Amino acid sequence: SGSSHQSSILGKLVRKYYPSVDFRVVFSRGFRLSNLLSFKDKLPHQCRSGVVYYTQCNKCGPSQAYVGKTINTLYERFYGSNGYLNTTTKGSKLLEHLNNSGDPQCEFIFEDVKIVDMSNCDLRLRYIESIYLKLDKQNLNNQDWSIPL
Repeated sequence: SGSSHQSSILGKLVRKYYPSVDFRVVFSRGFRLSNLLSFKDKLPHQCRSGVVYYTQCNKCGPSQAYVGKTINTLYERFYGSNGYLNTTTKGSKLLEHLNNSGDPQCEFIFEDVKIVDMSNCDLRLRYIESIYLKLDKQNLNNQDWSIPL
């Protein structure tokens, strides 16, 4: 083909003038429209499910952070009937921090929640959460693990 012929000529020229250079020609496909387009729709942050997430108090920062996991959507985990930021939820470490701080500037901004990993398998999420709990000793989630390592 034409491209292999051009490669052969170019290789001979380089070897002739630069014998110590290991020269190889690699052809790649040119521009493709498919490289610019994503075929999968990106889910909004609040609709993601099967995630390990990290959040921290907007004012206090990493000293008041929380690592957790949910198989449900993030929105359900934070605002659902037992959600961390649902004011009727009992035992929420995030609400406890907000109430105990007494500082109106303390807040957990849902849009700032970081997804650190994803899986559709709850057991894998529990292992990942346990690793983060072991490595990142944040104050609000005082569990040692989600599942023993």
